[in-house]
Amino acid sequence: MMTMFARRLALGLMLSCGALAANAQVNLTTLGAPVTQDFNALSASGSATWTNDSTLPGWFHARVGTGTTIVANDGSSNAGNLYSYGTGTGSDRALGSLGSGNAAVGNLFWGVRLQNNTGATITSLTISYAGEQWRNSAAAAQTVAFSYLVGSPTVTGALAEFQSAGTAVAALDFTSPVTGGAAAALDGNAAANRTTLSATITGLSIPAGTEIMLRWADPDQTGADHGLSIDDLSITPDGEGGGTDPVLSISDTSAAEGDSGTTPFLFTVSLTQPAGPGGVSFDYATADGSANAGSDYVAATSSATIAEGATSVTVSIDVNGDTETEANETFSVDVGNVVGAVTGDVQGLGTINNDDVVIAPIHAIQGAGAMSPLVGQAVTTEGIVTGRKSNGFFLQSADGEGDGNDATSQGVFVFTSSAPPANAAVGNRVQVSGSVVEFIPAADLGQLPLTELGGTVSVNLLTIGNALPAPVVLTPTLLDPAGALDQLEPLEGMRVTADSFTVVAPTGGSTSEPNATGTTNGIFNIVVTGTPRPFREPGIQRPDAPPAGGSIPPIPQWDFNPELLTVVSRGIGGAPLDVAVGQQLTNFVGPLDYGFRRYTIVPDPAVTPTITPAPTPSAARLPTADEFTVASYNVERFFDTVNDPATDDPVLTAAAFTNRLNKGSLAIRNFLNTPDILGVVEIENLTTLQALASKINDDAVAASQPNPEYVAFLQEGNDIGGIDVGFLVKSGEVAAGIDRIDVDAVTQLGKDEMWTEPAGGSSLLNDRPPLQLDAVVNYADGRTFPITVIVVHQRSLNGAEDDTAGGVRVRAKRQRQAEYLANQIQALQTADPDRNITVLGDFNAFEFNDGYGDSMNVVTGTPTPDNQTAVAGDGVDLVDPDLMNLFVEEPADQRYSFVFDGNAQSLDHVLINQALGTAAGDFSLDHARINADFPEINRNDANSPSRLSDHDPAIAYFAVSSADLAVTASATPADVAPGASMTFNATVTNDGPHAAAFPGVGFAFDAELADLAVSAPIGWTCDTPTVASGTTVVACSADALANAASAAFQLTAAAPASEAGNAINFAVLATAQTPDPDEGDNDATASMGVQATADLGFSWSGPRFMYRTTTSATYTARLTNAGPMAAPLPSVVIEIDVPRESVQFAQPPGWDCHLSANPTFGIFCDTLSGSAAIGNADFTLTLANPGSLRKPYISFRAGVASGAIDPVNGNNSARQRVRVIGVTGF
Repeated sequence: MMTMFARRLALGLMLSCGALAANAQVNLTTLGAPVTQDFNALSASGSATWTNDSTLPGWFHARVGTGTTIVANDGSSNAGNLYSYGTGTGSDRALGSLGSGNAAVGNLFWGVRLQNNTGATITSLTISYAGEQWRNSAAAAQTVAFSYLVGSPTVTGALAEFQSAGTAVAALDFTSPVTGGAAAALDGNAAANRTTLSATITGLSIPAGTEIMLRWADPDQTGADHGLSIDDLSITPDGEGGGTDPVLSISDTSAAEGDSGTTPFLFTVSLTQPAGPGGVSFDYATADGSANAGSDYVAATSSATIAEGATSVTVSIDVNGDTETEANETFSVDVGNVVGAVTGDVQGLGTINNDDVVIAPIHAIQGAGAMSPLVGQAVTTEGIVTGRKSNGFFLQSADGEGDGNDATSQGVFVFTSSAPPANAAVGNRVQVSGSVVEFIPAADLGQLPLTELGGTVSVNLLTIGNALPAPVVLTPTLLDPAGALDQLEPLEGMRVTADSFTVVAPTGGSTSEPNATGTTNGIFNIVVTGTPRPFREPGIQRPDAPPAGGSIPPIPQWDFNPELLTVVSRGIGGAPLDVAVGQQLTNFVGPLDYGFRRYTIVPDPAVTPTITPAPTPSAARLPTADEFTVASYNVERFFDTVNDPATDDPVLTAAAFTNRLNKGSLAIRNFLNTPDILGVVEIENLTTLQALASKINDDAVAASQPNPEYVAFLQEGNDIGGIDVGFLVKSGEVAAGIDRIDVDAVTQLGKDEMWTEPAGGSSLLNDRPPLQLDAVVNYADGRTFPITVIVVHQRSLNGAEDDTAGGVRVRAKRQRQAEYLANQIQALQTADPDRNITVLGDFNAFEFNDGYGDSMNVVTGTPTPDNQTAVAGDGVDLVDPDLMNLFVEEPADQRYSFVFDGNAQSLDHVLINQALGTAAGDFSLDHARINADFPEINRNDANSPSRLSDHDPAIAYFAVSSADLAVTASATPADVAPGASMTFNATVTNDGPHAAAFPGVGFAFDAELADLAVSAPIGWTCDTPTVASGTTVVACSADALANAASAAFQLTAAAPASEAGNAINFAVLATAQTPDPDEGDNDATASMGVQATADLGFSWSGPRFMYRTTTSATYTARLTNAGPMAAPLPSVVIEIDVPRESVQFAQPPGWDCHLSANPTFGIFCDTLSGSAAIGNADFTLTLANPGSLRKPYISFRAGVASGAIDPVNGNNSARQRVRVIGVTGF
């Protein structure tokens, strides 16, 4: 007979050998009984070395690269590796990977090694599992392929075996359900991100003892780094022959040892199905671990039976109590000699939790600095449980137990990796033992450390039903926007609240593109009410270092907005909260956690917050009658229902496509007010854009709105994902035969443009080439306005921050795209400086230098100095004159189109050149607030415009005003003497209907007026007159002339002697930048004479008498100009009181005389030259038969007048009386 010792030794050896055999693979022991794996044994934090058949017993992993690690992550990392995926550090894990071209990664494989221990031949395997997607890389679909390999008779799990040919089962392939959109972490447990796969593999013939490997392959798929994983695996064998015995297993247990006496440790031995006839019998024996039989527990070796029809029995082992302070200890209960069942887990682990410890207060563990002074040490502490997460719980000192030091926290997170024990119920006071850990995730070494209790954690219940500690009230002082990143370190792990919080970033989630639906993740961002909304700021995020070769400064650094808090609304059991920006929360309480570089509140589900009503989407303002509008809308991967084999496009269901069209129509009609020109970003193709145009046009008619009659323009680009840029252009008539927009040309820019990459290769530069529209805007009243619109969608920011060769490439490509666009704009401006240009769209760049580059200001012509970015050579100015970013036209708190990581920011911009800014009477910018501020679940409402996209559309307004200027001019007096003052008056009147922008008026004289003085109205400035070449000109200008306003000017000067005898002509012309509908009255003239000096005189010569018988007599009227100047405009009158037919006359050279109409003789004369020269001019008059006139006397008269001043007026006329002798009656 064996001694007791020998029996125990033999049993131990038997069980040991059985355990070793079992650890090489997963045993399939019973036909019809499933074997499951939930992967929750994977680490929930940090990085660890993967060990085949150990990290997960029976599971193997291989990769082409050299790496060996598995990293816990929530999908936020895009680095290639094997991953333990889960929410935060939650215990619900999934096994997955990201393939990568990195040398440490490459293609990845993972699988489970199964052995047929059923005693029968397995002919089929029913396999089901949940495929979970934990990351969306904003790319096309990706598949993890399933296959299996039957051993001969075993398998090894080596890389070569994973790469060898097996049998593929397409029904068990997992393809990413979420594609496109924005790259971001996903919640793989959410329904939209999870696919349940199931299939039965038939036709197998796996004899007893033979192995089969189930394999999943995740190859590196360039650009598609979706985080794909498997979870909740179930494998059920079926076959022929063999038995159907139940599987027997024994549980683990733990408890406090107590201070004296014994404490029973209860182990449950259970079956997978009721015991058959005769029951199931087995032997069991205890074995030492770190605990010793005798001193720590009572050794036991015995037998037990599970009765027929029963499924379990309890084995009790006594543990000895003591008061010795010691570490937790373990022992095992090993089961063998099983009759009536096959064996499963036949070793139960008992953990003796030591309850004799020195208590370290929580504040002592936390310390007054960023790191615990006890890091790495095993400690025991006490506190009240304030919240339970899936992988641990929050513990806080009761009120009154603090140390009075504001620098030390009274709370701490206890990391249990899996669900916390029942002892850690909220309100329980517990004693916790564990190691002090400063947790920094391996995927983000730049994150601040979080003090935790981890390692092997034991939790002993002390009391229940305790009041939770009062929350600390957060204030703007505690959450200082200028504070340190760790300014809330003294409150880490403690319950916090505030008088009020304000939402500054909406609840996020994930998108199912084929269904056009969104799923909440319950995560949003808040600030203490009264704190300004956080915006992205210039520079590299603190505390990140710049890429190699750069330094801070001169590269700027951004403070990362330490005032911003994250809320994980379902972090400790609460329902997700879906909120929008601007909502306020009161009575909002929860422990303060830390993750993803943000202090995070996980709200207490037992406290119901008060939340103000959600805002509704708000429209951009309506344009005025004088404005036309140009808008930009990133519609976020707007695909159709057709699979395009040339691109990685998602295929929408018919219902999803209809819903997206409806949301787009609502947004563009009712919230953008049907802009005249709409640049559309991220649209699949022309057919899709035309469908959107038709939907808008039809809906407008149905809603009794003006039909915009949109016409779509799009040219295919190079994007592998199949998205392009295009235009919707309004073609509806504004008057009979006049379309609102006349399109002259649509031109794609740079589709074939190549660039040389930093590594030396060449590739296409523009994934989504810019599209240029040349058009004319028409008004019903005849006004027209030519404009060039360029819509862009530049390379994304993804990877720009990486300090890798990939990061260098991304930054260089973004810079080269900006340079190409800048050169195109400059070429247009150089060819036509008056060309009106606007450039708009998704630039994927901020309006400032983010430290990694400043591509936006390369385009505007205001580049950042080269040493202030991580891109070499980007400080060259390529655009002159510069462009203007219209975001400056909005209030500072409205300068955003997108929200990322809680920060408002602008990625979508509208730029204008100086010519457009000058030509437009006015311009402004607005946004339709319909997307960026609203939660992801709004995507599900097809009757709302909200969340069609994650971008808010931007709309620019340009006013084409008119101002009818009119000018009058006068001169006073009409003539002046040389040296006398001349006064000229001019008035410019704006007859409207709008103000005239930058009016100007020019004055010109056809004489040199050296002393010209100009009197102008207030607000007008005048240049210094220019006097040269016989003219005088001067110009005046102002910023504006209001509608119905006038500006009166007076100009004075002395009449120059050099102009004596001349008229000085005065001309006025008014202009403005505002178009003038009637330019016919924009000018006016006046004149003033400068009088000459000339001494004119007349004298007569000829006989003083004559006889009645005289047949003729000749007389001369001499005009004398004694000077000193020629007489301008001379006028001579000569009269003789005889019948006109009796006188003949001869005019002097240069004169022109005409007879008067009177019966008596008279002539009127002037000079052909317009002046009478110095000297004499003789007018000869001959009388025929004067005696026959029977007049005793004949009277002669001559007179002269001119435009000159005559110093001696007395001789300007002369008279003579001639006696006729012999006339009867004399």
